Amino acid sequence: MKVLHVISDENIGGAGVLLTTLLRNMDRKRVESVVAMPKDSLLRARIASLGVEIVPLEHPCDRWNLPSLREMRTRIRQTACDVVHTNAAICARIAAKRQGIPVLYTKHCCFAPSGIHKIRLVRQMMGRMSRLYFDRIVATARAAAQELETYGIKKSNIELIINGSEPVRAVSHEELDSLRQKWNVDADAFCIGICARLEEYKGHDTFLKAAKILLEQKKRKKLIFLIVGDGSMRETLEVYASILGIADSVRFLGFVEDMAPIYRLIHLNVNCSRGTETSCLALSEGMSASIPFVATDYGGNADMKGESEAGVLVTVDDATALAASIERIVEDPVLYERMRGAAYDRYCQKYTAVQMTEHLTAVYEELLAVKFPKEGSQR
Repeated sequence: MKVLHVISDENIGGAGVLLTTLLRNMDRKRVESVVAMPKDSLLRARIASLGVEIVPLEHPCDRWNLPSLREMRTRIRQTACDVVHTNAAICARIAAKRQGIPVLYTKHCCFAPSGIHKIRLVRQMMGRMSRLYFDRIVATARAAAQELETYGIKKSNIELIINGSEPVRAVSHEELDSLRQKWNVDADAFCIGICARLEEYKGHDTFLKAAKILLEQKKRKKLIFLIVGDGSMRETLEVYASILGIADSVRFLGFVEDMAPIYRLIHLNVNCSRGTETSCLALSEGMSASIPFVATDYGGNADMKGESEAGVLVTVDDATALAASIERIVEDPVLYERMRGAAYDRYCQKYTAVQMTEHLTAVYEELLAVKFPKEGSQR
């Protein structure tokens, strides 16, 4: 069976990391993979390093346009694929369905309806149109599945597949010492990290407000706040940290290619999302390194915690509650160690790359079996 993955990202985001993880863990005896992506995508080197065939795209496929539709139609025909798996690539879905190729579409985001989308009739009309261009849709969190249902998508067309991540590699003491020196982080400091694109919906302003509250309390432990990622809000957030008077305790690390040292450096993972969150890779990667978290109760974050002690949930935009939850964990070493164990257990139970890959492979095979009922499993 050959699967054509189509991704429209030009940068390396969560969808790109997930695709890389999927391809690395895929059983190549069962599935042959090909990836179509923008010709200048920063993700290209990662995919190429896996020995996976890459089909460069000249035209953006994330929004409907005739040149992209024509290009995708040609690329699908050339690859002779059996299944097309897309993210935001609407032109790929349209082109595949017009050629009778089964389409799997992954929805990574979860936003509360806004503007015209608040009108139920509008959502259902959009849902009816979208159903023409996929056979099955993957929701990466229960919250995303529930959102899809408000658009009139049938439960039978929704596959709940939680994002999986690979365990974070071990990091030597020498490498950590080098990074502490580079980022001016004392070895005895308690590091609190947030790993997310620097965009408004990720709530970094709440993280900084909570940092100010904690620093004003002059805890026994020295606190350092690490902000990992880049985006349109970086300059604004750097200025805001200065205005709050906490710039000396905040480190803006920018985009980090290899996240393993980050997860070996931080003691507590924070997610302040007020939009888009489903099953957060930063949280699951952290849990693989026994890093507990404090997260908002938005989207799929509640399911990341479940009934476990892997993390603590707080209300969106409540910096006071965020600071109080962090303080309780920092000041209670017994609680902290218990949460560390729970975080690793939670990762092993729900969030491994192997679990995600096996589930997706089974869906590919189901789609193919529907199209070729007698020979689908042999293709």
